Amino acid sequence: MAAAALHVGGRTEVAGAADRPFRIASITKSFTATLVWELGRFDERTRTLLSHTAGYRPEHAEPLPRECAGLWSYSNAGYWEAAPDPYDRLLHEHVLEPLGLTQTGFETPADAVLGTLPDGTTADPSYPEARRPSGGLWSTVGDLVTYGLAHCRSWAELHEPVADALGAQYASGWWVRNSVLDHEGSVGGYQSLLMLVPERELVLAVLTNSWRGSTLIRRVVEDLDLVQPGFSQVAVVEGRYALDEMEAVVADGRITEREPDPLSGTMIERKYPFSADAALMSWRSDFPRDNVGRIGWTAMPRVA
Repeated sequence: MAAAALHVGGRTEVAGAADRPFRIASITKSFTATLVWELGRFDERTRTLLSHTAGYRPEHAEPLPRECAGLWSYSNAGYWEAAPDPYDRLLHEHVLEPLGLTQTGFETPADAVLGTLPDGTTADPSYPEARRPSGGLWSTVGDLVTYGLAHCRSWAELHEPVADALGAQYASGWWVRNSVLDHEGSVGGYQSLLMLVPERELVLAVLTNSWRGSTLIRRVVEDLDLVQPGFSQVAVVEGRYALDEMEAVVADGRITEREPDPLSGTMIERKYPFSADAALMSWRSDFPRDNVGRIGWTAMPRVA
């Protein structure tokens, strides 16, 4: 199942299950950054945590391997540290309620669209409270359009680039590519996208309940021609890259990426062509250092 909404020229068009809530996964990160700003807690330390430049591993507030030290590398752990307590209540009081996002929250709605795992089973809709700042929200495409328009008009400081990575830049909860802001989400049988062009007040939201949903989302973005290519001249360094429970094999111009879903523990395998300038950031990889691959947004040492 999928839902999509496009706001442009002052009008919003919707398609699919537009009134149903989906889990939006890591799109939640920009909500966390917005809360930190609203509470007046956006300082150099939180900026580092929210921009994935704290040097943490993906799921632990522990240093990256020596080979990867100092590189931009995606980390949920940074968002867990940056989030104020009590996170749920403060997010409702300072972000969700002021913006009128009545269909957005952490408790599983009665009409929620449940995720579908690779084996075809339905994902457990529960979500650990400790992980919520990095990806726990449910929302609809309508609420995401409202939220996206608010970001087109406010919080410019959160859109300021902090680090270069994968042919683009990362700010605080947003990828930045020329005039485009975006973030994807992927967890527990869901894949999603929120994309903004602030100067045009254009907002695109696409939500799916399939672990293969990124293919559909990529086609939508390509058809709308919203993103210009980043860079394409990146030498492919073949080999096997690994960090913690993540592994990626680069061979014959393709990537096979394997990692456990953080909620269900199901091993997710993705196979896709190597790209340095794909329309979706989740399809991009690069090699920022000798024997280091940045794949699935994570800097990983080459192990074979």
